[in-house]
Parts: sequence; C-alpha cells; structure tokens
Amino acid sequence: MASTYSTSLKIQLIGNGEQSGVWGSTTNTNWGLIEQAVAGVVQITMANANYTLSNLNGVTDEARNMVLVVGGTNSGVYQVIAPLVAKFYVVTNNTVGGYAITIGGATGTTVSIPNGYTCFVYCDGTNFYACDTSSGGNFYVNGTL
Repeated sequence: MASTYSTSLKIQLIGNGEQSGVWGSTTNTNWGLIEQAVAGVVQITMANANYTLSNLNGVTDEARNMVLVVGGTNSGVYQVIAPLVAKFYVVTNNTVGGYAITIGGATGTTVSIPNGYTCFVYCDGTNFYACDTSSGGNFYVNGTL
C-alpha cells in the first residue's frame, strides 16, 4: 500500500512496508505537523481581497494552524477561505479599516468575525459554525459585557 495523506491535517500515512530505515524522519515531521495543528499560530495579511489559506500535504501550511491572526487593510468585508475539512480554529480579526471578516470554505456557510474580536469557529467538512453562541450553565463575566 502506497503512502497517503490524512484528510484534515494532511499528515503522511506511511504505507505498510514502506520507508524501511527512514520512517523515523517522516514520523518526526508528522509530530511537528500535529503540534502545528494543536498549538500553531499564523499571521495572515489581507489586502482588500479574499485570502485562501495554504493547505499542503506533509509540510507546514497556514490551514493546519490552530490560531489565525488576521491583519492587513480592508475597505470592505472579505473572506478567509479555509479547506472544507473537520477542523477547529481560533480567529482574531486585527485588520485595519473597521470591517468584519468572514471565514469559511469555497462553499457552505461562513462565520463573521467583527473587527477587533477573536472567535472560536469549526468546520464540519461542509459548513463553518461559531462556537461561542450560548452558555451551558451559569455565565460569569469579568469586565464589561
């Protein structure tokens, strides 16, 4: 069986019997990519246009990161286009211009993130959803609500 790549995180899945004597390098690369998915932070710069996240097999990319810090200058609402795979993101809109950004796939629903805010979002493989739309119990706030 030939090596393939996982759907969501693009981690190399070594085929049975492959990479004899060198599989350790691939495994170490995979662990680095998993770390990027769990704790990675990437700066994205928008410039009055939609921005498509890089999404690559077996090497570092933008879409794999857990946290997307979006900067740049926008004169309208533009979209960060992410792959349509099951994934959780923390997205900060630090753009200049005062406009919201959206995050979503090339198709399906998107989530709007107001300027100056950070939101938790996830994709189910088809649509994007905001994670912070309700509270399952008592809700306490420090500061201004």
